Amino acid sequence: MKMIEKYKSMGIKSADEAFEYILASLKDTIRTYDFFVAWEKVLGNVSDIEVSLNILNALIGKDDIAEKLRGLIIKYPQIVPVLPILIAVRDEKIKVADLGGDTEYSFKKQKEYSDTEIDKIVFFAEECGLLGVLSDRSVKSLVDYCAGVEVGLDTNARKNRSGKAMESLTEVYIKAICEKCGYSYLPQATAAKIKTEFGKDVPTDKADRQYDFAIDVGRKVYLVEVNYYGSGGSKLKATAGEYKSLFELIQTTADAGFIWVTDGLGWLTAKRPLRETFDATDYVMNLEMIEDGLLEEILTKGL
Repeated sequence: MKMIEKYKSMGIKSADEAFEYILASLKDTIRTYDFFVAWEKVLGNVSDIEVSLNILNALIGKDDIAEKLRGLIIKYPQIVPVLPILIAVRDEKIKVADLGGDTEYSFKKQKEYSDTEIDKIVFFAEECGLLGVLSDRSVKSLVDYCAGVEVGLDTNARKNRSGKAMESLTEVYIKAICEKCGYSYLPQATAAKIKTEFGKDVPTDKADRQYDFAIDVGRKVYLVEVNYYGSGGSKLKATAGEYKSLFELIQTTADAGFIWVTDGLGWLTAKRPLRETFDATDYVMNLEMIEDGLLEEILTKGL
């Protein structure tokens, strides 16, 4: 860790105090209102299959539902790839463990299906309970039902949205500093992009490495990695070790610096690896420290 003047105004006089400051000011959430559901994506997915869903609505309340489904598949084969979505599965092939071995069912889009293929599709729809809930009218509209399914599936993307939210919050500060000081920055910057835009060569540990941000202050370019961990896990230790090694690589050139911005209460479960990287690198900070002006001082003074 590098001690700089800004730490003094933050009441930090040592590396221990700086590390404790990080831990004490970790954010328990970075959720914005658009974090919970990506409605545009959800409604777009439903819209893409709305015609097929309305065709399948013909099954609701039918007693002879298996035969009705067979007839619909023959007449409207485009409904087959939609069936897995109704049980919250996006795969076009589904394997099921059964007596005597696994059975694979295909819902791949085809212009028509053989009798054997249709029999398997209908059997699956019966056995997984889908036809039952349609027959007894537990579902009133497959379009509305599918919207609910898509909301549920979208929650799986929340982890990725946490990372994007952290990048977006950090970019607000980076953009403001760059506009104030006349600097330039690139999001998702590869070594090739940095060379093209800034005319600077930067080291990288792998060919497909994308730094979350590259900030050109003239004298040097700062490579910034950003992440957020709301909970613990083995990923935190691996990330800390990765950025320690990355810093050592970047340090080999005087034209580049490395800054790691991380946050989230997950780090309270992984203090040791965080401390090791904190001690071994120049700058590790969280969002509150950026708000305190630490990032701006590093950039403007070329530290």
